[in-house]
Amino acid sequence: MLRAWYWALRAGVGAAVVLLQGCATYSDGIARMDALIAAGQPAAALKSLDEQASSRQDEVLYLLNKSILLHQAGDYPASNAALEQAKPLMEKYAVLSVTEQAGALAVNDALRAYGGAYYERIYAHIFAALNYLALGKFDEARVEALQMDDQLSQIPKDTPVPSGFAHYLSGLIFETLGEWDDAMIAYRDAYAAYRVYPANYSLSPPESLRRDLLRVATRQNLTDELIRYRETLSVKETGSGDDLDGKGEAVLIIESGLAPLKREIITGVYAADGRLVTVALPYYQSRTPTMTRATLSVIGGPATDGELVENVELMALAELEREKPMIVARAIGRAVVKNKTIKKSERQGNDALGLLVNVAGLLTERADTRSWSTLPSRIYVARLPLAPGRYRLNLEMRDASGVVLGSREYNDIVISAGTKRFIVEHWVAPADVVPRPLAHRPAVIDQRRRN
Repeated sequence: MLRAWYWALRAGVGAAVVLLQGCATYSDGIARMDALIAAGQPAAALKSLDEQASSRQDEVLYLLNKSILLHQAGDYPASNAALEQAKPLMEKYAVLSVTEQAGALAVNDALRAYGGAYYERIYAHIFAALNYLALGKFDEARVEALQMDDQLSQIPKDTPVPSGFAHYLSGLIFETLGEWDDAMIAYRDAYAAYRVYPANYSLSPPESLRRDLLRVATRQNLTDELIRYRETLSVKETGSGDDLDGKGEAVLIIESGLAPLKREIITGVYAADGRLVTVALPYYQSRTPTMTRATLSVIGGPATDGELVENVELMALAELEREKPMIVARAIGRAVVKNKTIKKSERQGNDALGLLVNVAGLLTERADTRSWSTLPSRIYVARLPLAPGRYRLNLEMRDASGVVLGSREYNDIVISAGTKRFIVEHWVAPADVVPRPLAHRPAVIDQRRRN
């Protein structure tokens, strides 16, 4: 009887492998949602998200994606409601329970409740602040700025986080509220953060930020600091050194494209004992946006180009690279345990049990492909100083060849002296949801060199 069961199991191995290939990872399941985002249908994308099977482990990710879709639809209060639900859960799940850690080691990492990467926790506050700014609720945006600063102070050094943009945005918020000392501190922190960003981020302190340092240092009579900035920032002052004197400012935040998709690949890994084991590991597929230039202008008047202030894609890649040793170690641990169980069963003459463990290992070993994929790939800021009045503004977006991809018009924009009018725009082209070639796939990893 046992022998018949054994041969039945062997016959089912092929079917099990086919089943394994058909199992969709998290990133496979959001393809329709992404297509609807690119089609400019955030409400339909939200419906698609709601139709996906969700579990407690994915609760945070559902809320984060929901918040972005509501943000894109312009429903800023509802977006913030989703973020407020997600924030305490992210903190709660940041420290995994013993049960979840054991489950991840025994089966796969996707069994753990998703708490978000460090950079995603900061973006929860950034998008809450952007929602409040779009609503003109500056005091509430200030609370998010303070929370961002507190979060950033608790994150280990050399961890990929959007500290440059977070501090820059905080400076804009504090300045809008007339809190000049806090604005200066935030601008200093932003400048320092941008200067230590990894070289491959292709980011430097934005021109507008350098002007902010000169302008606010002049206003606050920080003479020594102003002299130092004049020598090092390579920015020409305009007028009295405060190019916003008597003016207001239109501040447009452009969220371009979608963050990269996390995928899985079956690859070979050498364990510490020299044994080659097969594991599933995550990697990112790029979704570099087609838009590379954004110009904000008054219709029939002055114009300014947007500046790149954050590269979310490269941040996600850096975070995965930072986590890779831990991910690989857990995957190897699972593979070694399963392999030892199989060999023990074979030595005891229980081939059927060994085969069963082998099949179960195939079916359960999956990479964790969860990530906040509705985040933009790039973030730009365009700032246009204007005299008090009402304006019609136009945003024009182009690709690397200069071809116009699209435009947006903003009517009846009121600018008051000494204030900032914030506008938030999200642009995703159909081509932006198509993953690029597999440029970030892991190869065979020699774990022996890590030990």
